[in-house]
Amino acid sequence: MIRKMALHSLLVLGAIFIITAAIPLFFNDPYRDGPHSGPSNVWELVRMFTYDSWAWLLAIGLLLAAASVLGLRR
Repeated sequence: MIRKMALHSLLVLGAIFIITAAIPLFFNDPYRDGPHSGPSNVWELVRMFTYDSWAWLLAIGLLLAAASVLGLRR
């Protein structure tokens, strides 16, 4: 029972990583040139982070999801 819950939570965590990695596909890069070029709110910070590291987020999400699915098949 606990093993199954842990595998389901890994699957959900993997899905969150995959969805987060997909943010740059739908939204533009938030970088701007000028004196105030940093993020002005949390959403822009998230977009900047995902734009720079989408490949890592996608790889980690796929690994977590695959491990969870393989563990649930047993």
